Amino acid sequence: MLSESQRANKAWWADNPMAYDWHGTLAFTPGTREWFEEIDRRFMASAYYARGTDGTPFGRFLKPEIVAGKNVLEVGCGMGTHAAMLARGGARLTAIDITERAIAASRRRFEIFGLAAARIDQADCEQLPFSNASFDMVWSWGVIHHSSSTEQCLAEITRVLRPGGRLFLMIYYKRSIVYYVHCGLVRGVFFGQLLSRSLDKIYQNASDGFYARVFTKNELKALLRPNYDPVVINIVGMKSELLPIPRCRLKEKVEELIPDWLASAILSRWGSMVVVDAQKKSHATESPEF
Repeated sequence: MLSESQRANKAWWADNPMAYDWHGTLAFTPGTREWFEEIDRRFMASAYYARGTDGTPFGRFLKPEIVAGKNVLEVGCGMGTHAAMLARGGARLTAIDITERAIAASRRRFEIFGLAAARIDQADCEQLPFSNASFDMVWSWGVIHHSSSTEQCLAEITRVLRPGGRLFLMIYYKRSIVYYVHCGLVRGVFFGQLLSRSLDKIYQNASDGFYARVFTKNELKALLRPNYDPVVINIVGMKSELLPIPRCRLKEKVEELIPDWLASAILSRWGSMVVVDAQKKSHATESPEF
């Protein structure tokens, strides 16, 4: 049974699926090939930081050799963009999401694009319905920071990951331009929101999701190190973060003019996302305490 906080989280994402349609310009019929392709195009355009050296979308982090033939769990599949990448990379894929809408969309994507069979089911990351040590790899991009108990999500992920297995995780980064400039300076100081609420609350209200937690690198390492080694951390961010103004057409045009190298130079230190590549220790406990 979902906790009260997860029920609220589920309701938020059911009403606000991640389709990258901020201006209501996604004109294609939901669930069609064209609709999925446009969602992917928009996402990949913003994810310049994840391209491989050969330009492959997400090739920096999602390499075929680390997923091919592996039992892979994706936590939070959304509209199925990463699930499709994992399947095309040869993973024996299980994908979960908390909402029925996401599960239906991901299953529809696999049907339309003729992707290899995958198990795509509704489940809660705080209570994963899998046995201990079931997966060789867990992939979760921008998901578990939306739980009020990110620690419980990590505990469950660690439980179902095999010793020596890989964890690829993206969550929100605290020491970022978004946290301190967009939310602290602009919303908090200029618009006076700090007079009535904390900076964490301002950030949460400005972010996607019913909950939105942020972590420093040290906080994240403290959570992971008891059960993972090595732990490799990268900071990344979208070009929109460099412009602390509301999303609009003008902002998007300016973003297009910012060179990738310049954005990376700044956002590799002050970006809004922390990406983890970690390996579960061979002697890690199957019921970790976080």
